[in-house]
Amino acid sequence: MSKLRVDATTVTKAFTALLFLVALVSVVGLVSERSVGGLLEGLSLLYLVVVLIIGVFRDITQTSRWRAAFFGGIVVWSMTNYFFAGGDQVSLLLGVAGSVMLVQLGYQHLQADQ
Repeated sequence: MSKLRVDATTVTKAFTALLFLVALVSVVGLVSERSVGGLLEGLSLLYLVVVLIIGVFRDITQTSRWRAAFFGGIVVWSMTNYFFAGGDQVSLLLGVAGSVMLVQLGYQHLQADQ
């Protein structure tokens, strides 16, 4: 009897691919409901998910360049959600948290250069 062995990397990649499909369906819904505002929010959401997919499939999530792209995407998505979709305090909080992470990455980069 053979046992199915699944490691964490395979599960993570499958989950990320599924997340991409959900994001595509979500973007279609956003654009059909809110036109331009939905398009902007959808594009920022797709950017965030594509950056996540690239990081997971290329195994580069520990690099500072990927983290800057990901946290920048969080800031852009949360601000488009807050301003165009009538977001709440959670959207604003995510934008602030992403900004703090970007500042921290910049500080670490400056410290490494010295």
